[in-house]
Amino acid sequence: MSDIKGMDFNYLMQNQQKINSSLSIQERDNKKIIEYDSKIVSFRIGNQFYGIDIMMVKEILCEKKFTPIPNALDFVRGVFNLRGEIIPIIELSRLFHLDVEYEVPKEGESVIILKVENLLIGVIVEEIMQVFPIQNSNIQPPSSLLGSINEEYISGIIDIEKRLYVILDTEAIFGNKEKAKKEILAQESDLAEEVFMYFSNQVEELGGVHIHSVNKNKFRKLYAAYVKENNVKDMPKLTKDDADKIVKQFYSVNTEGFWNEKQYSSFKNEICPLLKKVASSEIKGIDIGCGNGYESFSLYFILQETFSNVQLVATDSNLGAISNASGLEVDGNEIPNWMGADKNFINVNGNRYKIKKEINDKIYFEFHDAKNLSSDDRKFQIIVARDLSLFMKESEYVQFIKDVAEHLVPNGILIVGDSEVITSDTFIRMEGQDFSVLIKK
Repeated sequence: MSDIKGMDFNYLMQNQQKINSSLSIQERDNKKIIEYDSKIVSFRIGNQFYGIDIMMVKEILCEKKFTPIPNALDFVRGVFNLRGEIIPIIELSRLFHLDVEYEVPKEGESVIILKVENLLIGVIVEEIMQVFPIQNSNIQPPSSLLGSINEEYISGIIDIEKRLYVILDTEAIFGNKEKAKKEILAQESDLAEEVFMYFSNQVEELGGVHIHSVNKNKFRKLYAAYVKENNVKDMPKLTKDDADKIVKQFYSVNTEGFWNEKQYSSFKNEICPLLKKVASSEIKGIDIGCGNGYESFSLYFILQETFSNVQLVATDSNLGAISNASGLEVDGNEIPNWMGADKNFINVNGNRYKIKKEINDKIYFEFHDAKNLSSDDRKFQIIVARDLSLFMKESEYVQFIKDVAEHLVPNGILIVGDSEVITSDTFIRMEGQDFSVLIKK
């Protein structure tokens, strides 16, 4: 494949002089100049060799990742963005029901981009061979012995260097543009969905996050806002900065700051009464993914107003964040009125404040990966785990929620991200505007 990848096929077609110069010495001596009618791009699937008219080939690619299409037929691998144009990618062996299995090369799969009428289609083959010039007089009619490939899809058979090549008729296979679209793409499939998935893939790769059923609804809204704000008319092409800004908009309110007056009031008046039902004077809680500590201290200060003994654990898989959290120092204007700067903080320099040591020591900051929660045997009345779906695959997050349920007492509280949709028979969602609250059954 490396010999022909990126070839200018029109140039090849016109370059008859070079082809003639490749003839054998005997042929040149005899002045037998062979005139070729056309050329084919040859490829292999299993033990069978095929060819496609080179004039139907736009490009040859080597690709690793395609965007899957919901409800597509089994031979459709997905779609691919070729310089802004969405191209359906089909697996030719599946299309023709060939019983072939092959190992996908690490560098990617061989894809031939075909142009039939105005429709671009990518076909995945096992191995691309080379370009052959052919004479039409050497093409034999298709045979019924060719197995599951319908004869109407075959232009003919040709013997090249003692090997038979089946020449496919791409116009017969994909010639009806509307028919091809209906067959290749699921009828329920919406191009907007495919473009959104392409957008999501970029956010995942550039932003280092995972987008799946738990958080996808929010990203749909962020995508719509991005398209409108940037007047996107074609496939969205994101930069690292774009992805980081989009991810930042996903985070729950005040993830990187102390909870505001509204959040304080909501937690105090709606959540604390629920906690009083499972904890009288002593309460145990854990803040998973505590970051730099703003969330953990907000949680602690609210809980200590209701409970005389608060045991709070704060964990994060970022060792630097844990270090910063345990010695949190902030500007005075960052401290909300409800938190009591004079009561709970000391002034260290100018307008810089630090949480008093005796309060800081009451929170147990731990370096811990949320995926390993199952190894912890502690029980809690409240668990805060906001926005963690971003950092786990869907299967990992589903398991995480199961582990969380095991560590909560009956009727215990789980607080997840503002934009996370949790489906679990173990929890009941509590209606609220400032926090996403789940109650263990």
